[in-house]
Amino acid sequence: MLLMRSRFAFAVITMLGFAACSPQIATHGNLVDPDALAKVEPGKSDQAVVLSLLGSPSTLGNFNEPTWYYIGQRTERQAFYRPETIERRVIYIDFEQGGTVKSIGSLNLEDGKKIAFVTRETPTAGQRVTLIKQLIGNIGRFNTDKN
Repeated sequence: MLLMRSRFAFAVITMLGFAACSPQIATHGNLVDPDALAKVEPGKSDQAVVLSLLGSPSTLGNFNEPTWYYIGQRTERQAFYRPETIERRVIYIDFEQGGTVKSIGSLNLEDGKKIAFVTRETPTAGQRVTLIKQLIGNIGRFNTDKN
């Protein structure tokens, strides 16, 4: 009986260990369904049709530019590591002034730009004061005069 319980406990712990190592996939934003996007036809479809097929856009174009953007991505996270983006899609739909679809475009993960962050710090004027300098520098500075 004790042997069966220990085997069962070992099996449960092993299964939990494997489950913890399995990747977790998360979807953020609006990953547009390709079949619904295929139904949007430039020159024929209008904003109401696009809204009913694809839903609300993630964002609109700036400066009254008649462009709708659908932005979505899928990430994968393994255990305690940082999430890794495995898929990213940006669908943009340009409209004519009358509201008819002018063109449809798509960007993916490879179209994104890699940004190299600068780790340097900008020097500031003045001294760099440490904790010890602050403690020693304050000796004798206290005003004991009571007015």
